[in-house]
Amino acid sequence: MPVISGTAYWAAITNPNTTFDSDGIWSIDVANLDKKNLEMVKKDGLAIKNKGDDRGDFVTVKRRVRRKDGSLNRAPDLVDGQKRTMTNTLIGNGSKVNVHYTTYEWEFKGRAGVSADLRAVQVVELIPYNTEADEAFDVVDGAFVSDEGDEDIPFAS
Repeated sequence: MPVISGTAYWAAITNPNTTFDSDGIWSIDVANLDKKNLEMVKKDGLAIKNKGDDRGDFVTVKRRVRRKDGSLNRAPDLVDGQKRTMTNTLIGNGSKVNVHYTTYEWEFKGRAGVSADLRAVQVVELIPYNTEADEAFDVVDGAFVSDEGDEDIPFAS
């Protein structure tokens, strides 16, 4: 069962991305792959992408929320460096991760290939995902404080 290490970009682990699939897809781009990890994904037959941005060479590992037969997939596990479950944590670009996946072959409209099914993500170094509110405002002492606590509110996708 392969595990690759690299830098996370566009991670949708806590909340599946629904931009192109209304049911959602859990996914992560894993970039900055060293020689060992790059050889592993090549050996597994995965597509290595490069869009000319900060990611350089990267692979996308994903899992659909719903299988072809309509049943639901289990969400990928998300753990910290001590293998403790993480919930409601959004992973920001640049976080260091280990990603566990399995491969599967596919055929669609005369094309065929190999893709990676996202099984689990271990966060080695977290760069928190910051919302626009995090960046735009300062904390105001003595201001109104919501009774909703510090729960992360999922962003629209």
